[in-house]
Amino acid sequence: MADYKEIVTGVVVARDGGGPVPRAEVEVYDKDLLHNDHLGTAVTDAEGRFHVAFAWSDYKDAFLEGRPDIFVKVRNPQTGETTKTAVYDELNGTLDNDDVETFDLGTIEVD
Repeated sequence: MADYKEIVTGVVVARDGGGPVPRAEVEVYDKDLLHNDHLGTAVTDAEGRFHVAFAWSDYKDAFLEGRPDIFVKVRNPQTGETTKTAVYDELNGTLDNDDVETFDLGTIEVD
């Protein structure tokens, strides 16, 4: 299989209804049994949006591994708190041009 590009996107918002969280640090991981793969880090823009790009080979480290099992850790610069999301199991995204797959995680609420 070709080493196509993957992109994880989302929007970080304050859990208390405070709106988008700019300048939050977002770390994206693929959950594995022995060692979670760090896929990349991004900082949110003024609207709380982020995207992290990585390659298929960055998480495909076992023969039986299928789709990525993504989770993110978000550090809110306003509170200093870090929030870890649940795992998005066997994530499937939108495939563009047969070589770029985008996973939209939607809204991520943080403390």
